[in-house]
Amino acid sequence: MKSKGTFSDLISKSPFGPIQVHMQKSLECAEELLLFLEAVIHDDWDKATACRKKISELEKEADKLKAETRDLLPKGMFLFVPRGDLLDLIGLADEIPNTIKDISGLVYGRQMVIPSQISASFMEFASEAVQIVTTAALAIDQLSEVSRLAFGSRASGELDKIISNLDSLEEESDRSEVTVRLQLFDIEKDFPPIDVIFLYDVINKIGELADRAEQVGHRLTLIAVR
Repeated sequence: MKSKGTFSDLISKSPFGPIQVHMQKSLECAEELLLFLEAVIHDDWDKATACRKKISELEKEADKLKAETRDLLPKGMFLFVPRGDLLDLIGLADEIPNTIKDISGLVYGRQMVIPSQISASFMEFASEAVQIVTTAALAIDQLSEVSRLAFGSRASGELDKIISNLDSLEEESDRSEVTVRLQLFDIEKDFPPIDVIFLYDVINKIGELADRAEQVGHRLTLIAVR
């Protein structure tokens, strides 16, 4: 666990410093998810096993960062951003690696097969979800910059652009989810029903991943306008 001195140094630069570090860990986790899913599609379970292990390690590290933030952020410390807002934000952000771990756990635990007929659209959908996580991480970095510049209009304008892009990416992700669901519907009769049910569950969880990242962005907007 980081020392209080190290934590205080991080906070002194920006109250969003600990969340930036946590979000970078979430982004690493999301990028590992893509490698995991690609390995599954190519039936490379040795690589999938290694990716799954890495995801679990990153999720645990993210949990530790969340706990450090909650334990070491002094209640009496003066911050221009309410302590409760920071804790709520990191709580939302922590749902990202949690969801990624759930996705990889479900796929790995059942040794799932992603049908070749939907593999391209499936990976496009997953990649878009990861892009939303990337954009949410960028938004947190920008909010930190906005706070450093005392919420100047130029810096705030850049944040608005990132959030707008986040919303556009979420809309694209929603359309991709519909596409992959329709493709699965067209072929589901050719596969065991239980396998199809779990495939729909995985698709749903990837959609949840995108939603979690978008929620982080929307919470940032609320903090920025206070």
